[in-house]
Amino acid sequence: MADAADIRPDGGDGRDALRVQAIAAAMGIIADQGLAALSIRDLAQSIGKSTTVIVNLFQTKAGLLAAVAEAGLGADAAFHARFLAQTDGAPLDRTTLRALAAGYITRRAAPQARFVRVWEEYLTDREACLAAGPQLQAWRQLQARAWTELLDRAPAFARLAPVLAPYLAMEGLYASALIGRADYELLLDESLDGLMARALDTPPPATPVLDWIEAGLVPPQPPGLEAGSMKLRLLDIAADLIMEGGVGAVTNRSVAQLAKASTSTILYHFGDMRSFLAQAIWHSVFREIPAYLDWRRPLDRSRPADLAAWSELMAATLEPAPAGAPADAGFYEKYARLIAQICLLARRDPAFQDLAALLRGPEGGGTFARREAIWPPQFALTRMSAAHFAIWIKGRALLNAIEQAPTENPRMQLQSAALAIAPRA
Repeated sequence: MADAADIRPDGGDGRDALRVQAIAAAMGIIADQGLAALSIRDLAQSIGKSTTVIVNLFQTKAGLLAAVAEAGLGADAAFHARFLAQTDGAPLDRTTLRALAAGYITRRAAPQARFVRVWEEYLTDREACLAAGPQLQAWRQLQARAWTELLDRAPAFARLAPVLAPYLAMEGLYASALIGRADYELLLDESLDGLMARALDTPPPATPVLDWIEAGLVPPQPPGLEAGSMKLRLLDIAADLIMEGGVGAVTNRSVAQLAKASTSTILYHFGDMRSFLAQAIWHSVFREIPAYLDWRRPLDRSRPADLAAWSELMAATLEPAPAGAPADAGFYEKYARLIAQICLLARRDPAFQDLAALLRGPEGGGTFARREAIWPPQFALTRMSAAHFAIWIKGRALLNAIEQAPTENPRMQLQSAALAIAPRA
């Protein structure tokens, strides 16, 4: 059986075979077109049946989403079982663990791994999180158990146990958008090597790839537009839509209606929708980032004295969204969801790959710039460890958002991550 197992009907007649066929078709729509493209009507058309047949099989859209998640969970359980079986008894050191982590990420980013697209799409969609909450939590536990079991075979790397699954979840989203790009694959290899080196408490390795990528980047800047200008108004409207409904909520029509303007207004000010969307995404980030995390602003608070004070400060960024108020979530919960949506968009539309690369390349740059202001003095954050922390906290935010009854306090999660990732002074 291939690593990228899919769900397909295996013959037979009747309701069960039809259900399997419908689930396979739904998974294909999600993988190829995104979760927003999945409707009962389109699914029925794709398998040549009426909508009544689909409703009889799943009752509701929520029932369909849960069924697809259940099938995806079975495929992913098989993937992880093979992964663990194929590595049983393997020598686990810095080199081999890096290779295993890289292979894990790249295999899951492959087009054939449609079941992985289910998780990625569901993580960014609140309707899906509600419909498939138990399956999402089971998936989170499955991934965490697999890496805990692997690390149990290599006690020298035990400090990675609290951070590796969230880290790989976020890196996997970047890989979904960027795998096949030579620059990303170099960066991925260097990042994973640095993470394994950190686990062994060895001196931080050099980061020539990260240095090269950052040297070629032009950091995005806030729009600097006059208050009340039409361009700023359009960007504000789009940022509101992104925070409330995700990147997919931003369309020419939705923004024009809220701005009480014609649909040609965006094209006049921004040239095309892709340019407008990219600027709106950055505008939403600049607008939402807390002042104490924004390296462009003067610091308005004293440095945390210790790990407890630091984790208390940072815990607010992991706050889940209150019911019915997604814009009130913590910064990293919103930011991670936004980046995940961009990665999925870039997977389907290569025109957005450069935006995804621009987000991944300098990961942790702001954290590193603020290291002596925000991080307590017992830590000596390196540029690479800042990148590791930035990727981990986004993955942690996404996974926390699907927990209906959190089992671990965000402060404890932050403290475990800091001790695992950040070198001591």
